[in-house]
Amino acid sequence: MPDLWVCNVSLPTFVRLTMKLSYFLFTMSILLAAIACKKGGGPNSSFCGNLTVIETGINDAFQDIYFLDEQTGFVAGYSGSIYKTTDSAKTWTAVNSPLSVPVRSLFFTDALTGYAVGGLNSCSGTGCLVPVGFILKSIDGGNNWSQVYTPTDKTELKSVFFVNTSTGYCAGDNVIFKTTNGGQTWTEYKINNLGAELMQIRFTDPMNGYVTCLSDKFVRTTDGGQSWQVSSPGFNAGYHSISISDDVLFMGGTGKMVKSVNNGQDWTVLPNSPTDISDLQFITKNQGYALGRGDYSGGDFGFTYGSLYCTDDGGNSWKGTSRLTNSFFITAVSFPTPSTGYATSNNKIIKIKN
Repeated sequence: MPDLWVCNVSLPTFVRLTMKLSYFLFTMSILLAAIACKKGGGPNSSFCGNLTVIETGINDAFQDIYFLDEQTGFVAGYSGSIYKTTDSAKTWTAVNSPLSVPVRSLFFTDALTGYAVGGLNSCSGTGCLVPVGFILKSIDGGNNWSQVYTPTDKTELKSVFFVNTSTGYCAGDNVIFKTTNGGQTWTEYKINNLGAELMQIRFTDPMNGYVTCLSDKFVRTTDGGQSWQVSSPGFNAGYHSISISDDVLFMGGTGKMVKSVNNGQDWTVLPNSPTDISDLQFITKNQGYALGRGDYSGGDFGFTYGSLYCTDDGGNSWKGTSRLTNSFFITAVSFPTPSTGYATSNNKIIKIKN
């Protein structure tokens, strides 16, 4: 029987060509799906390690997170609650916290002793709330917290950091507080000419410390907090977070990140870095993570995705996503080990495993 012909091509040849075309289209669809999945950045994607989104079921908006090790960690809630896990973020229990205003920052000096700061200073069309600021302390592994200090002007505190078991600092608005006796007493340092509030405080050693500011400035000390100087990296951006590793400083916020290799004297901008960063964590001077506010989902009742980026070359190049699947705006991250991190996304926890 003679071959049938379709458009001057024999039917067997036509069938073979059709099968090859189908295989090509199928292969391309798989490739495009893989690219889309990577761009979407869903759980278990591999661009920044193995990611797992953990639903806590807690009706709160998490503000900060601090893990002592891979199993034991804490999150601070906008409601004033503090929550604890001992099973790697699988389950959480509310511990005894005395206040009902936002807890903004957590820090532990050892497995038993922890500090929490926060407050509220909010205005709307109907007026302003009475400002509230506080410092809490726990001496039993974070199970119970008591208020150890209230700023005289009730400053809303955003960050706390200790350089050892006795000496620590907290910052907020235009004020830095220092203790040298484990939180029993605090000394206040007013900072002028900022143009915006202080956000996050970190030290490289007992003498050298830095505080970010939501303007183009930052504050630094070189004498263990006895004096503070206002400086600027020289770039027009608001800085929310700072991370220090191997004496290399990184700051991130609304604009591009900046980097210093000489204790904050000179800064260079990282042109390929992400923006709208809430928290930074550099494991080494080369390996780091940046998390924060991603894309808007769209619509009248949309939401803001979380963003997660990582670098392995000191911030020169980044990979990641501004649409992290099943997430909201990410507020904070904690790496108890170089290979395991936990981030807060509204009332969810994102586990990062390298």
